[in-house]
Amino acid sequence: MKAKAPRLLVSDVSISNPDRVISKKGEITKGALAEYYAGVAHLLVPRIARRPISLLRCPVGIDGECFYQRNVGRGLGPDVHPYVFNHGGKKIEYLYVEDTKGLIELVQMGSVEIHPWGATIDAIDYPDRIIFDLDPSPDVSFEALKLGAEDLRRRLSRKGLKSTLKCTGGKGLHVTVPLAAKDDWATVKAFGAAVAEEMVEQVPEAYVATMSKAKRTGKIFIDYFRNDYTATAIADYAVRAHPGAPVAVPLEWKELKTLKSASQFTLADVLKRVKNKRTDSVSAVKAQRIPG
Repeated sequence: MKAKAPRLLVSDVSISNPDRVISKKGEITKGALAEYYAGVAHLLVPRIARRPISLLRCPVGIDGECFYQRNVGRGLGPDVHPYVFNHGGKKIEYLYVEDTKGLIELVQMGSVEIHPWGATIDAIDYPDRIIFDLDPSPDVSFEALKLGAEDLRRRLSRKGLKSTLKCTGGKGLHVTVPLAAKDDWATVKAFGAAVAEEMVEQVPEAYVATMSKAKRTGKIFIDYFRNDYTATAIADYAVRAHPGAPVAVPLEWKELKTLKSASQFTLADVLKRVKNKRTDSVSAVKAQRIPG
């Protein structure tokens, strides 16, 4: 008689094949990934609950084939819900979760990365954040990227806006302004474009605000396009599908000085970091309005 594959119960969700190695670097297993997400759920879930989500699923692990998914499809679990809306004359379906159980059901089905919208389904036309994704060309040093983040922070501050910082778990940094969900997508994107273009105009040797990769050599791309309707960005505390499974982590601005890499935080690092922590730097910044 064939023995049943082992399972692990995490947040009342049965995790199949918990010993499957999903990242050879670090020997990270599917079970460890589920336990990580459960361990940070008190901080992560409030950032993604009732938001349309795109997933990066890697059913056999980070080193295998991965694919994006944004609709419920089959098998994602009873706590993963569909969100259907019309946009541009087309009917579009995304998925969303409301709690920790829904989050862990995503992991059970092989999800690694979680990319939420900048708005909830309850106010889908009014984003509650504006994100500037600072994406460096390969020949730009991390120290230069850090200076760019500080520059952007100062510019936003002069406009009366407080911002938060996040290392993305990849190569870039996010500077985010929490919003009061009172300004529509067009207004938010236009403001993001104006800030990016101001930086390019004043320091053209350091910044670029166009998607053309041919023009990015030696520069930092100020990506404000993540503030489009249907655009997403990696969630706070979400794992990246890169070797070693680095994590996207919100930071205090004072931590930027000693930050060595945008992908330096491991699952273990973050679990230790958030232990007994009920809030973080993002929670401390109040929602704001785009200046008139």
